[in-house]
Amino acid sequence: MNLLPPGISRLAQAAGRLGWTSVQILEDRLELLSLELREAKIRFVQALVLACLGVACFMFGIGLMVLGCLFALPDEWKLLGFAAAAMISLLGAGAAFMTLIRRTSSKPMAFSQSLAELKKDRSCFSTRN
Repeated sequence: MNLLPPGISRLAQAAGRLGWTSVQILEDRLELLSLELREAKIRFVQALVLACLGVACFMFGIGLMVLGCLFALPDEWKLLGFAAAAMISLLGAGAAFMTLIRRTSSKPMAFSQSLAELKKDRSCFSTRN
């Protein structure tokens, strides 16, 4: 038996549906946020592993190059050869890090899709005068 007048009963039902819809929207947004967080974590780990692998290989290669050059040079040129190899390795490392910075900065900001959806939701639910 319904003790509420029909108008208030319909209003209560509409409020209940609105509340349920709001909960569903919030659940969708949290799920999207969770997916974006997982993607950001994967991208970060990939960049970190690639950077470490690149640095290790680069250092090993530079070390071998310096040793090979030093063995091939006459004694009076060995110091100059070491300085040149060091300069080349520093330039190569700088280029590698600049490439890493450029690649990571060109990716979209973390949670950009979630922020866009939240802005869209806010504009839909805001009251206009």
